[in-house]
Amino acid sequence: MTPAGPEPFATSPNTLFATRVSRVRRLSPGFVRVTLAGSGLVRFAPHGLDQRVKILLGPTCPELVPGMPERDWRRVWRAVPEHRRPVLRSYTAYAVRSDEAEIDLDFYVHDPAGPASDWALGAAPGDPLLVSGPDVRAGRPDHGVQWEPGSEVREVLVAGDETAYPAVRGILTALPPAVRARVLLEAGDPADAATLDDVVGEHAVAVLRRGDRPGGLALVEAVTAWGHTHGAAAAVLGEGFYAWVATESTRVRAVRDALLAGGVDGSRVHTQGYWHHRGRVPRGV
Repeated sequence: MTPAGPEPFATSPNTLFATRVSRVRRLSPGFVRVTLAGSGLVRFAPHGLDQRVKILLGPTCPELVPGMPERDWRRVWRAVPEHRRPVLRSYTAYAVRSDEAEIDLDFYVHDPAGPASDWALGAAPGDPLLVSGPDVRAGRPDHGVQWEPGSEVREVLVAGDETAYPAVRGILTALPPAVRARVLLEAGDPADAATLDDVVGEHAVAVLRRGDRPGGLALVEAVTAWGHTHGAAAAVLGEGFYAWVATESTRVRAVRDALLAGGVDGSRVHTQGYWHHRGRVPRGV
């Protein structure tokens, strides 16, 4: 008999937090900021960077109880009949204010809108939302974080479309002063990219206008051009260079291949799909 593997999410510090919409603000043509409040959020850990949290969208599901650790709520969630099972989506918090028991989530509104965009566009004060995020009492500040440049890094490439902007914000905010960043931001509207103006600082930034082209294509082209021009120099830096790119899921392979073709070692590259070009992706993770 084959021994059972480790229980999924057994070490996750995430638990379910009960929240309600406190405020809704239109930041730019493409972004809606939803402020969530709930007494339990005093224990929501502000780990930052590109750390992912989950939101559970849909009608109230009584089987899912605030305070459930992720290893438990995932099991319960899978057993809920599909017609009323909440839809899961991943986000990086724009801000966590534990002392005020609030978090801000910035939603990029896709067209056509998916479940999360639909919810954000219709959100109003008082609306409930379950959020799975890190409980500060559990530790594990690295859980759900893909940004792993190491202690020797001196130069980084950070690139993403609008869905990655909250993670880009968290990464740039945490960069040591001695680290230089090249930032590539795909945008349908430059006003959306301008929401990051306060954190780009002294870094070299290029805003890539998407126009009418499919999402992620402009970013692939820009990363490919960067790899041709700067890849060899980045490769020489070894552990001193790191690349992080997030965009539409079908573009991820092309982005990674472009960086590797430029000479960058694969261990110094993180690429991730943050959304799918279909109007609605399969339920779950």
